[in-house]
Amino acid sequence: MITIPERRFTRAEILARLRSVRTAGDPIVAVAAGVGIVAKCAEIGGADLIIVEASSKARNIGTPTIVYLGNPTQMMLDMFPEIDNVVDRTPVIVGWDATDGTRRRMSGVIDSYRALGIDGITNFPTSVGEGTPNWGQARRDVNMGVDREWELMRLARDADFFSIGMAYTPEMATELAKNGADLIVARCGLTVGGVTGPAPDGPGVLDLEAAAALVQEIIQAARAENPDALVIAHGGPFARPADTEYLYANTDAQGYLAESAIERIAVEEAVAAEIARFKSPTLRESARV
Repeated sequence: MITIPERRFTRAEILARLRSVRTAGDPIVAVAAGVGIVAKCAEIGGADLIIVEASSKARNIGTPTIVYLGNPTQMMLDMFPEIDNVVDRTPVIVGWDATDGTRRRMSGVIDSYRALGIDGITNFPTSVGEGTPNWGQARRDVNMGVDREWELMRLARDADFFSIGMAYTPEMATELAKNGADLIVARCGLTVGGVTGPAPDGPGVLDLEAAAALVQEIIQAARAENPDALVIAHGGPFARPADTEYLYANTDAQGYLAESAIERIAVEEAVAAEIARFKSPTLRESARV
């Protein structure tokens, strides 16, 4: 009889797993997956973490990542069972929109995630509009701003539940580390290239040098608060495996989070190339009538 293993990981087990990868000198690789086939293949390829994000839905239907298609938290909770069904050996982390106005009471969120079999939580999507002073302040004034993301990290640490903090700035990294995030992702913007990603030379897009500098600033900010913090990078010009060689040569990043790099670009390129190969043979004469 074939026995399908139960996939459940404690915070201590996840941290031990990630630290062993780091100690071996290998990069930690986390993968965003909103459908089972991506999650299943990510596990086969050796991913260390699988993350369920609301933005996966947009990537999976072929629209740009910035398109949201419903309530982010509910979308992630709806996607999780499909991922859980096919992933056996890899921790699965699910996002929580801490500023979701339909879920103001956060006290039970960790317990509810644990009860579903989720292995950890992340503050993704992060607060909309926090980069715009007036809008961001308005959200904070009614207790629905980025401070709730810090609270989410505190709740996870108090419950001994693994947490990932998404940081766009050194200031965010400081707060995430201060409030107990186990792993911090230094985010460098939307992943460039592919069918629906920004152009590498587009407005506001960082080049490799600038992105590496931002990553290092985020790492230093996180480590100033917690010297043991694990920090990986995501996005911007770091879009393909070769790009991460520059990342590791020029920063202290300990790994990479692949969102569009796996769910979008890898699929786009593989499918297009495979279709071209299917179209390459020539029919014999008797089949052309």
